[in-house]
Amino acid sequence: MKVHIPYDIGFCAGVKNAVQTAYNLMDTPNVYCLGALVHNDVIMQKIAKKITVVDDVCKVPKGATLIIRAHGATKAIFDYCQDNGISIVDTTCKVVKNIQNIVKKHYEDGFQIVIFGEEKHPEVVGINGWCNNSAMVTNGQNKVDLSNYENVAVVFQSTFLESNVEKSLQNLVQDGVKSLVIFNTICYTTTRREKSAKDLAEKCDLTILIGDKKSSNTNKLFRVVNQVCSNVVWTDDGKIDEKIFLDKKNVCIISGTSAPQELIEEVLVRMENGAKEKVEVVSTENVADKNGALFAEAVAKIPEGKKYHVGQKVNCRVAAINDDGLTVTIPYWKSDATVPNEQIAIENWQECKKAIKVGDKLECSVISTDKGIVLSKKVIDERNKDDQFVESIKNGEQFTCKMIKSGKECLVGKIGSYTVIVHASQIKIGYCKDYEKYVGKELRLVSSADKVDDAKKLISASQKQILLAEKKAKEDEFWNNIEVDEIVEGKVLRFASFGAFISVRGFDCLAHSSDLSWTRIDSPAEVLEIGNTYEFVVLSLNREKNRVSLGYKQLQPQPWVLAAEKFAVGNVVTGKVARIMPFGAFVELDKNIDGLLHISNVSWDWIEDINTVLKVGDELEVQVVEFDGENKRITLSRRAVLPKPENAEKQEEQPQEEVVSE
Repeated sequence: MKVHIPYDIGFCAGVKNAVQTAYNLMDTPNVYCLGALVHNDVIMQKIAKKITVVDDVCKVPKGATLIIRAHGATKAIFDYCQDNGISIVDTTCKVVKNIQNIVKKHYEDGFQIVIFGEEKHPEVVGINGWCNNSAMVTNGQNKVDLSNYENVAVVFQSTFLESNVEKSLQNLVQDGVKSLVIFNTICYTTTRREKSAKDLAEKCDLTILIGDKKSSNTNKLFRVVNQVCSNVVWTDDGKIDEKIFLDKKNVCIISGTSAPQELIEEVLVRMENGAKEKVEVVSTENVADKNGALFAEAVAKIPEGKKYHVGQKVNCRVAAINDDGLTVTIPYWKSDATVPNEQIAIENWQECKKAIKVGDKLECSVISTDKGIVLSKKVIDERNKDDQFVESIKNGEQFTCKMIKSGKECLVGKIGSYTVIVHASQIKIGYCKDYEKYVGKELRLVSSADKVDDAKKLISASQKQILLAEKKAKEDEFWNNIEVDEIVEGKVLRFASFGAFISVRGFDCLAHSSDLSWTRIDSPAEVLEIGNTYEFVVLSLNREKNRVSLGYKQLQPQPWVLAAEKFAVGNVVTGKVARIMPFGAFVELDKNIDGLLHISNVSWDWIEDINTVLKVGDELEVQVVEFDGENKRITLSRRAVLPKPENAEKQEEQPQEEVVSE
């Protein structure tokens, strides 16, 4: 059975950060949260036990700590907290925080802010609060008159529909606007997740949807998959009848952005238990998604003069040649632009300048817009100089590239005039949600001719392919050099409810809880410590399923083997009464080792009721009179260590009830 799982299953980055932050603060006193962090009852019930959820910052007392949820908040809320001694823990989604920063900067620079989105949505309310609530907020369906403003900055609510962008921009009345700056601030996580869910559900005979039924995005996912798959099971607690997986060939698991990892793991365990044949997990990565394509097309229809920005490539015509450089004309711009002498060529600009004539067409890059448009031909020449390197990339040769910034779910680098895009799913093995930490670092990359777009000067590259190839070589080395019953060293990586994951020679193996201790344990942490290295024995190998089972207890002495020496017949030992029965008492001699003290062996005196002599918790000195290791049974005598009274013979003649111990 094939199980198809999208790489972005579970929490989105914003929700994950908010929930984890709340968990970390649950043991901190006097913590409040402004609004519900996530649409998931299990999580919110857990959070609400320790953290007070409020709908108004005025309900937070002075000296408290306030969590700002992923939707963000207005500047006024931050100011209120500062003025009233309230500590802030800000979990605003990075996408939303970026919108707030754009709005704040451009508002301070004198721009009129336009927000496309739902006016009363908490995210939009929060964004508007960073420009003193002066933004023009619109859903994009009606005309927006900008004729009274010279400089306008446009942003979009992170969940704005990309298909509505073009119509929204067409509704901007731009007469009189000199500078129109448009920012693509749409988060494509939800859009991509819906597309992925539909694609997977179409080819599967069973779809498992995980998420709270009050969650808006999960409800939307259900409507999407229910249209293309006839067998959809929606669970909000992970408890699914294992029988539904019998005879299934293709199953997909999808989730809303508020579904926690433990629910997903619960479904996977039940799936494996219910599957008739082996389970093969297939990760779907959607690297072909063209996020922002419609947005780019919509912005491209706006006249060029409205949107010149630093770094933009411009085709211009030489209007004049003077001592300081070139004067050029550019499309859709009333004034001329300039190319300074030092920006004409990489080397010897004087000679290059002599070869240029009035009327020549040049390809330049915008390097400044502060006081008119300033262009550079040198920047373009430097890019073109390195373009030949791209040919080797098309042939599949490995290369390195420094990531200069982050984009929507990706990293961006430059090689000559080409932009290198590394999707978050291609940075490492597994989806990388914290990809922004790679900005400023060099990645080892590989691409191919079909992933190089010469027209758009784009290279889609992957470091993951290199890492997978290296992992495959490493795995081959591992499997070729390990055997059952071999004793290996392993480092404890993490715990699960069913056991511990151990790294052996760089390979993840499982030591099940039942193979960690000879006695029952509630958690692997009772035996092992994360980060420590121990010896294990290899119990089984399954290369087909990529599984190695390890044992730890097998290398440890069994309690009853040790007990045979410690509690040998005749030994006098000390124990504590664990429980009392009508026929005697069970005495705890060691952890998980009990012995039976029969009522007849408690005292030399006749005892009618053992409770009159002993109680739970009493410490006794007793003698071992019988040790049966095979049946795990020890018989004890207390009277054997007591002085024998003169009338003991008569008391021994009293009949005693024969009892079989527990």
